Parts: sequence; structure tokens; C-alpha cells
Amino acid sequence: MRPASARLTCALAALLSLSACRPDTAGGRDLVSRTLFTATGAYDAQADQRERIPAGQRRTTWTERPPLDAEQVVVIYDSDARPLSWMLEIRAPRFTAQALAGEDAVHVQTPSGEALRPAATSRLADALILPAKEGMRVLTRGYVTQNEPALLPAFQRR
Repeated sequence: MRPASARLTCALAALLSLSACRPDTAGGRDLVSRTLFTATGAYDAQADQRERIPAGQRRTTWTERPPLDAEQVVVIYDSDARPLSWMLEIRAPRFTAQALAGEDAVHVQTPSGEALRPAATSRLADALILPAKEGMRVLTRGYVTQNEPALLPAFQRR
């Protein structure tokens, strides 16, 4: 190996090792990215259970090694429109709804109680984050339209 190649290889290895140790990320990805990748299927191969459920939907569950820092993660999605219509149930998360929603999130009232709407500039702008008994639920507008229309008013910007 030439000296220049060796230096380049060492520099690259050092940079990669530093990015893997960032405390504010999960596996080198920020929380919102990790959530979106989970919802849209990037980690399905690692799931503990994948199943079809009524109304053309599917459910994927992680309990052994959830892709998010939580006890359990479940995504329910429309198999024909997964990127647009999904709901994540995050059980016993080791992060807050506010951390996921971002600092500029808006508090909104829903029939289920108070929820968070991420800012319009967030990659989760078209989602609603609802506290749940044992964690939180993250729902897209598409999922709400199809499955929980009573929550639609929460998507109106004020």
C-alpha cells in the first residue's frame, strides 16, 4: 500500500469511528430518519413478526431488536401506499414525543387528548404524534384519513 493510500485509509477509518459514536443518534442516523426508515420498511428484514391484518393492511413488529430505542415497535401500514399511510406504535420509548416532533412542534387537541404536530419544515410534517398508554403513536395524515378520521382536524394549520 502506498503511503498516501495508507493515510487516506486511516483518515477514513477515524472519521467513520467518530460518526458511529455520536450520542444523539441511533446507529449514525438521527431520530426522525430512523423513525421514517422504520415506518417505510427499511428494517422489516430484522422484524420479529410480519403479518397481514384486515382491510388490506399489514403489521410488522419488533421486540427483540427494535429499530428505535424502545421496548417494542409496531408499524401498521397500507400495503398499497406504505410511504403515505402508516402508524407506528412505540412502546416504552427511551426518547420523548417532543424529541421526535422537534422544538418547533405545535401542541394540538384531539379527541384522544393533546398531541404534537411537527413543524412544517420537519420531515415528519405530515404526521401526528399522540401519547399512548405505554408510549406514543405516530400517524400519517394518510393513515388518519383511512382509519381514524376523527383525528383529521389536528392536521389543520393554525
